Order: sequence, then C-alpha cells, then structure tokens
Amino acid sequence: MRALLAEIGRFRTALALYARLAGYVRAETRLLTVTVLVMLAATMLILARPWPLQVVVDSVLGSRPAPAWITRPLGRLTPDGLLVVAVLLMAVAIVLTQALTLGQQYASQLLGQRMVFRLRCDLYAKLQRLSLAFHDRASVGDLIHRVTGDAPALQNIVTYGFVPLGIQLVTATVLAGTVFVLDARLGVVALAIVPLLIVWTVWFSERVRRRTRGLAVAESSIYSTVSETLGGIRAVKSFAMEEAEARRFEQHARSSQQAYVQVMTLGSLGSQVTEVLAGLATTLVVLLGARAVLAESMSVGELLVFVAYLQSLYSPVTQLAASAMVIQRSAASIERVVQIFEQEDEHAGPGQLRLRTVTGRLSYQGVSAAYDARRPVLHNVNLEVEAGERVAFVGRSGAGKTTLVGLLLRFYRPAAGRILLDGADIAALDLTWLRRQIALVLQEPIIFSGTVRENIAYGRPGAPEVDVTAASQAAGLHDFVVTLPDAYETPVGERGVRLSGGQRQRLSIARAFLKDAPILILDEPTSSVDATTEHQIFASLDRLARGRTTLVISHRLVTVRRADRIVVLGGGRVVEHGTHATLLARGGAYAGLYADQFGDWPVVASGTGRSGPRSGPPSA
Repeated sequence: MRALLAEIGRFRTALALYARLAGYVRAETRLLTVTVLVMLAATMLILARPWPLQVVVDSVLGSRPAPAWITRPLGRLTPDGLLVVAVLLMAVAIVLTQALTLGQQYASQLLGQRMVFRLRCDLYAKLQRLSLAFHDRASVGDLIHRVTGDAPALQNIVTYGFVPLGIQLVTATVLAGTVFVLDARLGVVALAIVPLLIVWTVWFSERVRRRTRGLAVAESSIYSTVSETLGGIRAVKSFAMEEAEARRFEQHARSSQQAYVQVMTLGSLGSQVTEVLAGLATTLVVLLGARAVLAESMSVGELLVFVAYLQSLYSPVTQLAASAMVIQRSAASIERVVQIFEQEDEHAGPGQLRLRTVTGRLSYQGVSAAYDARRPVLHNVNLEVEAGERVAFVGRSGAGKTTLVGLLLRFYRPAAGRILLDGADIAALDLTWLRRQIALVLQEPIIFSGTVRENIAYGRPGAPEVDVTAASQAAGLHDFVVTLPDAYETPVGERGVRLSGGQRQRLSIARAFLKDAPILILDEPTSSVDATTEHQIFASLDRLARGRTTLVISHRLVTVRRADRIVVLGGGRVVEHGTHATLLARGGAYAGLYADQFGDWPVVASGTGRSGPRSGPPSA
C-alpha cells in the first residue's frame, strides 16, 4: 500500500511538473497538430502494408480469389496483373511511408526546437530577475548547465516522449482490435503478454528517472569545475595547480561517465526485456498459427498478415518502454529547470512608485541585515545622508560596509528597518527605476566581451556618439582609446583582458559618467591600481562625484579624506562618524584604523585641522 501511495504521489508530481510547461506546447498547437497527423498517416500506411503480401501469397501463388478491395475498382485480373498491382501497392506504401516519416521527423524537430527556444529565453530572463542572494548561493556552472543542457529536455519529452506515446497507444489499441477480428483465439494469446510489458515498463522507467537525476547533478559538477577553473586561470597558473585542477576535473568527469553508463545500461536492459517478452509471445503465436494452417482452418496468407499485425502491435508496445525512458530521463532535467522558475523574482512585490525628481537624500532607519540567521551583518543602523553629500564608509573586513550600500540597491532585503530616498521607502519604489538612479563603480570593474563603445554605453544602450566620447573624456580614457586600432569599436576581449587594470577602471568610470545618475557608489575604486594611476583616477572620480550624493567604501584611508563625512562601522553598527580631522582628534576607532595603516597614532595640530604622527595611544 505504501508503494502504491508513493507511485500516486510521484504521478501527481509529474503531472504538476508537465502542467507548468504546458504553455510551451500550447504555443505550438498548429505545428503539433501537423506533426501528430503526419505520424498517424505514416502509422496507417504501416498497417496497410501486410495486405498486398496476403494477395501475393493467397491469390497469386495460391488459389484463393482476389479480395474485393482490389476487384471492385479494377475488375477481374489475371494472376500476372494481380501480382503487378500487389507489388505496386507495396512499393507505393513503402515510398509514402518513408516520405511521411521524413516529414514527421522535420516537423517534430522544428516543434521541439521552437519550444526549447522559448524555454531557454524564459529561463535566461528568469535568472536575470532572481536576487543577488540567489546568485550568491548558486553555482554559475550549474546554472549554465540548466540553460544549455537541461532545457532541451523539453524537446525530448514532447517529440520523443508524449507525442510518440500518444500515437503508440492509439496504434496499439487499433491493432489489438484488428488482431481479435482476424483470429480471436490467437488474439488472446498475443495480448496476454501486454499487461506484463506495461508493469515492467512502469517499474524500470522509475529507476531510470532516479539514475538520470544523478547524471544531471554529475554533469552540472563538470560545468561548475570548468567555469571556476577557467574564470580563475591566473590563480591556477600562479600557484602551479594545473595538474591538481586536471585531477579534480577527471574526478567529476568519471562520476558523470559512471552515471551515464548506469542510465544507458538500465535503459538497454528495459528495452531488451520487452523485446524478449514480445519475441516469446510471437513464437507461441507462430506455433499455434502453423498448426491452424496445417488443420486448414487458416491460410498461409492470413497467418502472415496476423504475424505482421502482431509485430506491428508489439512494436508500439515495446516503443512505449522507450518513450517512457525518454520521459523519465528528461523529467529529471525538467525538474531542475522548474526549480529555477519556482524561485521568487527580486522584482516581486508592490513597489511601483517612481519619484518625479531625485535629489539623493538618503535615510537609514533602524536597518538590520543578515545573510542567514546565524550571520547577522548589520544591527539597528541609523544614518542620514544629505543630498549631494559625499559620505565614506570605513571599517575592518566584515563590518558591513558593502552590505549597507547593497541594501540601497536592493540586492538584499533588510531584516528590519527601512531605507528612504527623498523621503520615500525604497521598498515601495519600482526596482528598475531605482537602480537607474544609482551609478556603481566597483573595485573589480565588470567588463563584457564587446567593443569599448558597447562597454561604456552598457547602462545606456544606443547612447549618441557625442555622449559616449564626452563620458570617456571626463573619465580620462579618451586619449588612450584613440590610439587603439579601431578606436571605440575595438574589442576589449572577455572580461576586458586586453586592457590594463587602470584602463578597465577608467572605462567603468566612463560608464558611470554616461549613466549620469544622481547617486554614486564607489566600492574600493582604486585599490587595485598603482599610486600614479590612483592619482589620475581620483581626479576623474572627483569630477564624477561633483553634485551627486556619493557613498564611498574603502579600506584605504587616503581614499576617504576627500569625503564630507566619514562613517566608521564596527560589528555591524555605526561606531562613530565625522570629518577626517574630527575623527583623528577624537582618538577612537577611526584613529585606530589610521594607526594600523600608517604605523603611529595621529596627532592633530590645534586649530589647523592638520594631522601628524604621534607615538603611543592617545591619553585618556
């Protein structure tokens, strides 16, 4: 009983799974109908092919009169004429069957590819809509495999699974009735094996599904390994880890190989068992049929037609096993695709508000955040940022600096509290609109494969050439770009590998200039460049920050001296805030960070606001 309930539960799960994808099938109803009709026509021709053979055996070689379906339209024929007609009918049936089969294959392939195209596009769009928290947990290689390897399973399910399955069921039903009409006694013998075949098919196809799920996981591991290794190839080479990575890949590849062999072996076992059972039933029918011919209760032609129909009956029955295996193998992949669609969009929610104008005034009110229940990051942060103010966030690693600005971009949701932009809760704002009000310059610039122009205009596709050039000049990039072979049309390579670190950062700053957003976030913008380049980039950043509310994240205190106000974070809380000189004079957490970087506790000259080194900690 427990096993039966488990099977019912799996059946319901499968129905829900396929119901979710039914829209892709409905979108191709016309092509699906054509495919099914062509399949049925080809099946009908296959069913008609044994009858000309019976005419040859019984009426040309034997003494039985020609059947009425020939004599009525053609009249009485000589044996030679009857032979020609029968052979011509056989030839026509063969040619038409092959033509229809070719048409069916083309239609089914086109049907499958159209559905996969839509599914892949929807899946890729869904991945774009998922939150950064989801992508932080997910493996890039695994997601790539779901788009490229798992999504095509929809084609297999429809074109090699459900459509043939439906045709096979109809064909088997028609043939079963025909077999009974031809000879009821032999029909009972022939169909006695069918329930056993069905039970076997259901049993082994479930085993195939389980094994296939393991194969999908193993394949994803390969994608993940390749993605990680090639993405960090400089680290791999610098640590001379090529052989270790090759061994790691070999381990995942061997797991995939073993899983694949298990799936295919199990599938082959299922097919072979069904073939053996069908063959044994056919042997029994031939034995009983031959005795009937010897007893002159059946002609040789009738026996040949019966055996031909029996083979046609067993063919769809055995193909049911193949279709079941395709469906079960593909179901494991489709489950992985549906898992993505079941994730909540980061755009989900009521936020649709768009402000008429944005000044950039920000307010953090009792904001707490955590990546999970065991890792709180921010605790009850209260902070006001005036429009046009340049505020820097400093603190030791893990203090919550990046999380604080990530919440403003709604990369994550606060566990408590709220953030206001010009008095409006950002949770109520349209997410796309909100992010268009913020320009982001990262420590490691995100450069896409494409041209210099395409990368600068990434935030404003189709921006006029004059605007792209002006942004490049403002970022100090233009003089370098004009020296390139194709200037702004020069490809930068994947991840901008043809550019230096400083050039990539300037390109990122040019992108922010072109976006022209009222709020600017600078996340360690100069930490990966040399001192000379840093000085040049500072000049560009100063121009970029002018007139904008600017939030700066940095470990390097030389970067934050330009800020109007410095906010020091510690343990997820605001420890202190003020100007550079004020915080140094206070001798608190900021002064401690200063001492860590420059080796001595600072001293501030009275009335000058200038600092200098002082040995030892400040006195109480």
